[in-house]
Amino acid sequence: MHHHDQATKRSEHSQQPHLSFRMPSFTMPLLLFGALPLILFYIPTLIEPYALWNPKVLNSRDTSDGRITAWCNMGWWKNTDIFSEAAEALAGKLLRLAQEGGYQGGGNVLDIGHGAGESLLLHLSQENPPGQLHALTSLSSDTAVSKALVKSVYPDTSTRVQFYTFSAQFRPGKDVGHPLDPMRGFLGEQSSQRFFEEDQSTERKELADEPPEDKPQSSSKYDLVYILDSIYHYPPSIPSFLASLRSALHSSSLVVYTDILPPPDLSKINAYLLSRLLSVPMPNLTSRPRNLEEYKAQLGSQGWEDVAVEDWSDGVWNGFSNALKTRGGMWSLVGRAIKVAEENGWKFIGVRARKGGNVQIEA
Repeated sequence: MHHHDQATKRSEHSQQPHLSFRMPSFTMPLLLFGALPLILFYIPTLIEPYALWNPKVLNSRDTSDGRITAWCNMGWWKNTDIFSEAAEALAGKLLRLAQEGGYQGGGNVLDIGHGAGESLLLHLSQENPPGQLHALTSLSSDTAVSKALVKSVYPDTSTRVQFYTFSAQFRPGKDVGHPLDPMRGFLGEQSSQRFFEEDQSTERKELADEPPEDKPQSSSKYDLVYILDSIYHYPPSIPSFLASLRSALHSSSLVVYTDILPPPDLSKINAYLLSRLLSVPMPNLTSRPRNLEEYKAQLGSQGWEDVAVEDWSDGVWNGFSNALKTRGGMWSLVGRAIKVAEENGWKFIGVRARKGGNVQIEA
């Protein structure tokens, strides 16, 4: 989570005569609870920013031997009370959502917002792993850690893994080499971010000898775009970001992601606070569907096909809340706040959509 500092402007009203006003005692708790669960990511940073919310800290309690994982999502808690197991289960559940939609493995996969790289290992561990796996994150530190992790755990993988350090949103004319750049293709590309520098000179020469219309252009498209627990950060809005994916997909390609859906009665002041504190674009808090049916209809109206929107709240909020409460201290307060947020109508959802052949409608 990133925070933006902003200057505070003093109101000219401070020059006016003072008017007595007392805020009702219940107002502040309502503001805090109404702003959760997204704000739970911010509270720990107020206490100890480089320790409490460090993935290694969250996962360290669960390690008896071997590698300490670095998962950092809200987890799927149906069959476990261990953070790392729940986080891995949520990642697996999202991949199964893609498989239920027809993704059979292999092909070209783009993982956006992969963090320390644990989800990359999930892709590589499949019976039919991707032929090409592209990893996109905005943090160079995550890129470095993920590269080392993949090299350590899967040194001999046949998957061609490539890393990109960009913001998720592609900016034409600025983000040269971005995986969502329509001018970027898999074949013949060269990048300093490539992890496995395989010798593809023969393949490149053969392709160079082919006329343009005979080159396998579909290879530049992704079969699956996988986004775990991060899409609500992407500007300018979720529908617009999804629209930006379409040029990188072919008609049968799938996009799967988890999202947090605010309650329809979320106040403007809470939305504003969240937007500024957590770098969540305002439209991702205020211009949202009111329920899952409306969410599905909205995606359909924007050209997406075979849309599935599933409410995963029951398997996420309660277990995540309990797990944090057992850690004690401020974690316990955050855990209780998550439970209240669930009661106030926040939804954790899994979404799958196929590009299809529909003409895109402006988001």
